[in-house]
Amino acid sequence: MPATENRKNLRLKRWEWWALVGMLALSLGLALRGYYLREPHPVRLFLERAELIDQAAKRFAADHGGAFPPDGIITRRPAGLDDSYIHWDDAWLIDFEVGPNGKGSRYVCLEFTGPNGRHEYRRLCANPEYRRRYGEGQPIPGSDNRIWVIAEEAPIYHPPAPLGR
Repeated sequence: MPATENRKNLRLKRWEWWALVGMLALSLGLALRGYYLREPHPVRLFLERAELIDQAAKRFAADHGGAFPPDGIITRRPAGLDDSYIHWDDAWLIDFEVGPNGKGSRYVCLEFTGPNGRHEYRRLCANPEYRRRYGEGQPIPGSDNRIWVIAEEAPIYHPPAPLGR
């Protein structure tokens, strides 16, 4: 019977179980709190940046007779939207997109191409239904990317050609 006695001695008492569960819950709670404090959620960052870019594009349009900046290539800053308007960072993974709206004019829209930490362009802004229904950063069914519509009918500024050619 010595083996049975050893097993009984290895069992945890009720208060020990509660202490163990409490420590595990506390560890999990602190780990989750640290995770959420360490890195803000990418979509929340996109929504904050989209508002800033929206305001910068509208200030640009006010300075250029109502014309918005042209399309930014991939996630680069659009031509003319310099640091006096916004300090753009390509690492934001936000595409400044300009395209035909199907009504004889052009739309200006932002697509967040990096909710998963890598550039995944889906051309969601080109879909007029998406622009109408999800144009303020709402979740789009079937996609992790989000969009932000700045203007549905916008004249586009064309920077002058460089001199010396």
